[in-house]
Amino acid sequence: MDSLFFLIITAIAAAAFFIKGLTGFGPALIFIPVGALFFAPQSVIVASSFLDLIAGLLMWRTVRSVQSLPFLAGIIAAMAAGTAAGVFLLSYFPADTFRVLLGLAVFILGLWFAVFRTKMSPGKLEAQLPEKCDRKDIGFAGASGVLGGLFGISGPPIIWHLGRRFQMHVFRDLLIVVFVFAAVARIVSFSVAGLVTTEAVTFFAAGMPGLLAGLYIGNRVFLKIDEVLFSRVVGTVLILFAVLLII
Repeated sequence: MDSLFFLIITAIAAAAFFIKGLTGFGPALIFIPVGALFFAPQSVIVASSFLDLIAGLLMWRTVRSVQSLPFLAGIIAAMAAGTAAGVFLLSYFPADTFRVLLGLAVFILGLWFAVFRTKMSPGKLEAQLPEKCDRKDIGFAGASGVLGGLFGISGPPIIWHLGRRFQMHVFRDLLIVVFVFAAVARIVSFSVAGLVTTEAVTFFAAGMPGLLAGLYIGNRVFLKIDEVLFSRVVGTVLILFAVLLII
């Protein structure tokens, strides 16, 4: 593979993980649809999961507000079960069958963040996690897992559910932790399905420099914005992601 290959992968990873550093989510929503324009989609999906795992582990040291282990365990277990179901569905249904529907859902989610979340009083957003999960928590986490296994993109349901409950620091910290375990679940599922190929590992290695640069810059920007601007940035990012998914 030539230098152009590494340049493309590095640039895509830098953009994707700038968003991860800023919001706590989102690299797959850039890395997968943009990467698939140039390379084999299946290998891009697998590489994205490996990169997301490394990014999450690097960002874990910044997490301060995730302290409720029962709540976190419930979310992770539901996402893991959903991921296994999504990988199973991937064996029978082409992911492109659902791509437009996913794009529309992400677009609506982006509008909600950009417009309606900005109007919420900060006092209505929780500053700490509850002691344990309820049925809605488990349902949204499971749905996110299914999308992760099917598309490699697990964010939309859990992002909406957590984004309307928690302040930005708790929201971002929780997504960092949850998506580490979601990435592990995807990698295990992809490995069992025989999808971890030499090509996918090469894509992963080529994306590491972009990941490191993007995370660093994104985290620096996050430290300088407030709740309203954070909502607008998240909403704008999601709308752009939706366009990439639909076209």
